[in-house]
Amino acid sequence: MNRFTKFVLTLILLLSIFPLYTRYKASAAPIPPGVYLGGVEMGRVKDAAQAAALLDTRNTEPIAVFYGDKRLILRPQEVDYRVDVERMIADASRYLDGPDFVDIALRNLLGLEQKRRDVPVYATVDSAKLTAWLEKAATENDHPPQPARGTPPRWDWATGGSAPADSTGFVGAVRDEWQWSVGAPGQTLLIEQSIPPILDALGSDGAREAHLVLDETPASLPTLDDLAAVLNTFTSDFPGFAAIYVQDLATGEEGSVDVDVAFSGMSTMKVAIVTALFAQMEGVEDGEIGQLIDYALGESNNVAANGVLRQVGGGDIFAGGRRVTEFMRSLGHVNSFIQTGYDDKSAIAQIPTAANQRTDWDTEPDAHLQSTPADMGRLLADIYRCTQGEGKLLEFYPGQITPEECNTILFYLSHDEFTELIWAGLPRPDDAWIVHKHGFVNDAHSDLALIWGPAGPYVLSVYLYRQGWMDWETSNAAMKEISRIVWSFFAFQQELQQVSPPEPLVLVPPENYLPVLPSYIGRAANSGEPSVP
Repeated sequence: MNRFTKFVLTLILLLSIFPLYTRYKASAAPIPPGVYLGGVEMGRVKDAAQAAALLDTRNTEPIAVFYGDKRLILRPQEVDYRVDVERMIADASRYLDGPDFVDIALRNLLGLEQKRRDVPVYATVDSAKLTAWLEKAATENDHPPQPARGTPPRWDWATGGSAPADSTGFVGAVRDEWQWSVGAPGQTLLIEQSIPPILDALGSDGAREAHLVLDETPASLPTLDDLAAVLNTFTSDFPGFAAIYVQDLATGEEGSVDVDVAFSGMSTMKVAIVTALFAQMEGVEDGEIGQLIDYALGESNNVAANGVLRQVGGGDIFAGGRRVTEFMRSLGHVNSFIQTGYDDKSAIAQIPTAANQRTDWDTEPDAHLQSTPADMGRLLADIYRCTQGEGKLLEFYPGQITPEECNTILFYLSHDEFTELIWAGLPRPDDAWIVHKHGFVNDAHSDLALIWGPAGPYVLSVYLYRQGWMDWETSNAAMKEISRIVWSFFAFQQELQQVSPPEPLVLVPPENYLPVLPSYIGRAANSGEPSVP
């Protein structure tokens, strides 16, 4: 067969097919078979009204919008969302020409399955309303990083979960410890980035849900502010007034709960008296003065404390009080003062301070000597830093007080071996490194401690007040639990940061150290402090 014959036959074939092709093209319009509008097959649809009816659910059915794990609902009507059916049909008409339609026609002629061809969803939306909806979602759900949380311990039966019906061999209940967890990260809705997934969901025929785009701010490591919040919550139902000061001696970070309220000075104030004495004399060369300090701090002996106060005042106890007051104020501890010695019952007006002029809380502080948990906690921190060759004591009293003398103060303070209150709240009291000074008056109890914790040394100062009478059981239980909370916080920090604490201080006696004199034993028994069960 020559070329001409082939050409003629091909032309005859095309001319015979052309009418069929033309008629099929007319019947396939406006949307040919295999063409999907917004995911819906429209091959049998013959007008825009039918297509609009099939796509109308996009205009009415709500979508689920997820802000993280929170499910929100957006209705298309809220943002004037409407599918543009006419534009979608117009776009579908491109498949009525060219190679695409030839493929469609041949598949129809041969009875083959049509190839799927998709037309995207075209729609209109009120961008201002959609932005306003997202802004409202952001206002209601955006949040900064959440703080670390402390979970109280739980009690459980020691036998493993429940009390046995037969109590034979039952050993009682046990409790776990405070548990800490880092806070949740912060989240901020990114409005512009969240618009495309919402439009996709509005136009979807399947899973009608969108996940908003969020900017996540990681939660920071727990801070002493987080610890203070937990302590504040814990003491909120204390039957009186609780004030707590904590300082991390590795960082200088502080946490506090109502620490600038005036309290009676109590025996914790003896730490200030002794430190003031060291700041004005070169060591403790006189053995008897050392024994006075030992009894004042170790045995909480008021007679001995008054003897130290006289030494500060050059033999005058009232001058001693003025010098201790001046010493504390020179360090910035302006809410502390002493006017007379311990056990002075004379009527006297208190020295006005910011702490005792507050009207929100009145602990009825002793007019003769007063302080605050913050003043005494910071002073003890000053003494520790002095042992490290730094801090306010060395800066403000150069040549008058030395690191060795500060070590000596802590050595004498270590002789307070009263193992209740803060000490008893430590997880292994018998093995703990702690020096502290406790103090009592009828309506208030206090404890001031330097502790070598899981991450290093920290100071804890706790003062409790109850109008009329501060009973021992309530006070001791509260201080022990506060101590547990603080220790568990530093244990959690150590676990997160994986740091090894420095070696504890080694406290050595001064060269002229003498054991306490037996002649003071009787006086110690009548020191004016209430007895403790």
